[in-house]
Amino acid sequence: MSLGYFGLVLHGHIPWCKKSGTWPAGEEWLMEAMNETYIPMLNILRELKDKGIKSAITINITPILAEQLADSYMKQRFTEYMENLISRAKNDIKRFEGHNERKKIAEFHLKNFKFVLDAFYHNYYRDILGSFKWLQDEGIIELITCAATHGFLPLLESDSGIFSQIQIAVDTYKKYFQREPKGIWLPECAYRPQEYKNGKLRQSIDYWLNNSGIEYFFVDSHGILNAELLEQKNNIGLNTNFGYTLESGLSVFGRNKKTSRQIWDAKIGYPGNEYYREFHKKDNESGLHYWRITSKELGKDEKQLYDIAKAEEIVDSHANHFVTLVSEELRLFSKNFKTKGIIVSPYDFELYGHWWMEGILWSKKVFELIHNHKNIEMTTISDYISKFKDNFSVIKMGESSWGEGGHFQVWKNPEHGWIWPYINASVKEFENVLKDIPNPNDWENKIFKQIARELIIMEGSDWPFLLYTKQAKEYANQRFHHHHQRFNKLIWAVKDSNEKNRISIRELEEIESIDSCFKDININYFRKIKG
Repeated sequence: MSLGYFGLVLHGHIPWCKKSGTWPAGEEWLMEAMNETYIPMLNILRELKDKGIKSAITINITPILAEQLADSYMKQRFTEYMENLISRAKNDIKRFEGHNERKKIAEFHLKNFKFVLDAFYHNYYRDILGSFKWLQDEGIIELITCAATHGFLPLLESDSGIFSQIQIAVDTYKKYFQREPKGIWLPECAYRPQEYKNGKLRQSIDYWLNNSGIEYFFVDSHGILNAELLEQKNNIGLNTNFGYTLESGLSVFGRNKKTSRQIWDAKIGYPGNEYYREFHKKDNESGLHYWRITSKELGKDEKQLYDIAKAEEIVDSHANHFVTLVSEELRLFSKNFKTKGIIVSPYDFELYGHWWMEGILWSKKVFELIHNHKNIEMTTISDYISKFKDNFSVIKMGESSWGEGGHFQVWKNPEHGWIWPYINASVKEFENVLKDIPNPNDWENKIFKQIARELIIMEGSDWPFLLYTKQAKEYANQRFHHHHQRFNKLIWAVKDSNEKNRISIRELEEIESIDSCFKDININYFRKIKG
């Protein structure tokens, strides 16, 4: 009989990047994630299933990521990308003929690249989404959704902005997974309660989630720990190791700090171990990785070569340490409150395999250890809710996010706060045009759909985040303005659609070929919401 549950939650997201640059920013974001994260995780989940091990993890695939994974152009680009990596690895093997250590690493890369490309074609038939769907249908994982383009919901001033992001997410999930989504990952875990703004009542984010049939979501630790208890149904108080109910009826879970630190913390986190692969240093000729992190005191040019066997040994140690930590957390919770808690550990999916190459193998080891552990069970969030929701206390939460500072300052600050007036003015502009043209003809409807696509891509939280971190500042700036300019061009065209020189069929189809997401987008979701 276990003492409680472990709920691993992986948040998979890549912003729309089709035909919008390749490297260092653009399409290769998706190519890298498919090669290093999504396909390797499918491989281990498939392997665990064959062993009779139920991983029971919760995976979010954002709608905009799903659209890219399903896109035939992006699939072909992935094949070309992998063939190029295979060629580079082969050239490195020849180049390092007299350097056995480097040659061994090059052979390791070649084996992995071939295995991934072969799995893409022969295990998953170029259908990554269908493969995740199969795992959900088999009860191995639970898939959840996210706002359509990862829009930062609390900073959208019009209700149509929030509603369209959420409802398109539900539609997209149903399209690819043939069922209703139960859970959602709020972009950046950003939550806003009910508020009065400019004399008008604005409903909470969970009101809109409930409106679209969503049952649960996640917040960062302080979202739960700083909440107000409205109705106490147990003796737990405020604790991230149990679930809660909001007045809307939705369930909410907070991130467990202790386990999260083991992955995120720059000082004690596993990914920073000196024997793990160094992400930032690449071979000058092939661009492949040959070095380990080494001592953090050493400079970039002093990194030591990656030791494959030693890294796997460290993975074993870290997996055992993590499971011991989870077990102790659950033991203390069970002892104090006489019920089974849940350790909710949410992470960016792409951390595993891409940023932290050994993370996929670490996950596999953790699943295997928990499978044989007497105190811990893996569970999906939905399963935990079905068992314990009657005992969830009712709370009221304040605003929170999982960004630096815990609120909204990462996405809205003096440096790049200029982005939000553009977004919110565009949402209102679209509402007004839709009101003025209530019954669009086929040509107007075609333009309206592309306006909607440009607007929701513009709303993505990635652009202000990249401006904040300065990782790809110029790229983010250009991308945002490109979508805003296309939006304005299309709005101008549809205001007098009889004036054919405002936009030609050829020009519109060129824009559609680049920003081709959400083919069946419903423009009614963008109409002004009364109230």
